[in-house]
Amino acid sequence: MDYNKKRKLIIGIAVFILFLLYALKNFSIIIRAIGFIAGIIIFYLIDHLFKINFEFKHYIYLILILFFGILLAPLYFFSENYDKMLHLISPILGGCLIFYMIDNKKLNFQWKLLITFMFIVSFLTIHEIGEYFMDWLWDMKLQGVYIRDISGIEKLNLVLNPHDDTMIDLIFGTIGGIIFAIGKTINHLYEKRKSITAL
Repeated sequence: MDYNKKRKLIIGIAVFILFLLYALKNFSIIIRAIGFIAGIIIFYLIDHLFKINFEFKHYIYLILILFFGILLAPLYFFSENYDKMLHLISPILGGCLIFYMIDNKKLNFQWKLLITFMFIVSFLTIHEIGEYFMDWLWDMKLQGVYIRDISGIEKLNLVLNPHDDTMIDLIFGTIGGIIFAIGKTINHLYEKRKSITAL
């Protein structure tokens, strides 16, 4: 997928989100939409400036991560398990992006897999540190699991304390990284066996 098509995709998504913002006129969704669009633009810039040449499917992976993680952020306050599912699935999609970036380097498959896995775990840790500081500075309630009270839309009930939430998020994210590593290893062995059989 060339950069011209990627630019058109990003512009199309941005225009759609801006139209949605105009229709809804909601401050909360404006902030989330800005984060969503900024994430796609940053990804495109990294792709273009470092000449990574991500494929169309990689943009879809990123859009899925940003869509469920940022645009649908209010779901964090309606389901105890929503955040945990994201921490399990996002590292699998993120692993696909990271592995693609280092796949053309002159490294053994094992090293590529280890670097990808360690990057996933490092990103998860930095993400949780960021949540801690944002809660400390602005009390955004990013750490811990809060569910909206049925009696009032603004009232939040703590159902999982911040320390347990952070550790469970890291555990689920690490499991997601392990699932990616196992899946990639199975695929690698299959491709290797297929190439040997073809000879």
